[in-house]
Amino acid sequence: MPIEKTVIGSFPKSKSPLQEALREVVTLQLQYGVDLITDGEQRCNMIQYFDQIPGLEKTDSGLRIAGRVQPLPKERLDDFYKINDYFTVRSILKGLGKEGTKAKITITGPMTLGTICASTDIDSAFQHYNLNDEITLYSDFSEALLPIVEKALDIGAYVQIDEPQLSTGQLQAETAGKILKEFTSRIPSQSIKEEKVSLHVCGSILNVPGLYDELLNLVIPILSFGFSGDLEKENFEVVSKASLEKHGKKLGVGFISNINVEDEATVQARYRRIEGLVGRENIKYLHPDCGFGLTRPEKVKLILKTMKNAADSIS
Repeated sequence: MPIEKTVIGSFPKSKSPLQEALREVVTLQLQYGVDLITDGEQRCNMIQYFDQIPGLEKTDSGLRIAGRVQPLPKERLDDFYKINDYFTVRSILKGLGKEGTKAKITITGPMTLGTICASTDIDSAFQHYNLNDEITLYSDFSEALLPIVEKALDIGAYVQIDEPQLSTGQLQAETAGKILKEFTSRIPSQSIKEEKVSLHVCGSILNVPGLYDELLNLVIPILSFGFSGDLEKENFEVVSKASLEKHGKKLGVGFISNINVEDEATVQARYRRIEGLVGRENIKYLHPDCGFGLTRPEKVKLILKTMKNAADSIS
């Protein structure tokens, strides 16, 4: 069975109105054979999407903590940006005769969202949190994000939790494991069983001692890493067939750069190396290392074309 192709999330911002921008990014993904598509984050960036969460406030510098962070009331979940844009994506797919195409909602994880929002305005964050008490801060963000994850799964979306901050070295692996274990253990078990939830971590997992082991111990069935960039190449030294199978995990494989246009032979060779380490049966998705938010549009098309050709050849 062919390995599915997906993308991590963001695409270059279109200058078109939002609905047309979503149509453009959906059509582009379909054109290049992406099996699990995203909204392309056409409304705003991965942090600003969450300004509807009580306790967060949009500023010129970014999203800041302006009060204790709390979950959205249930009656407001349908109007949450990511949920709203997912419904638009589904409508676009139906109009294109592609109603059966799978789509995912990308959710910025509690540690990344909490860290970035706190750092936007430290003084404001300190008014509401003891920033030396990371557990309380991240637990509040977990509580706020969980209903959004549950809503996304309830309406039929796949969910990708994004935690790019985990590999930066700013957070200890043990803290990350504790918070994410608490957060992910409350995701509906049926969605876990159906492999509808994944966790994407950018950069080098090797950069944070013990992080890979903590991620393996989560209930999340699919772990997504990059292998193409200078930092991401270190992940070859981390993953293994034995570790994935011991913990019942599958891999989302960043086998192509999200920044540079590579030739098919290079991409195929990288995939073969990964397959040799973990086994084809343990690979769930093929995708670029990370999102396309900062990539020039003309490069995005070339990268997607190469990804499709390389993946088709592999399959």
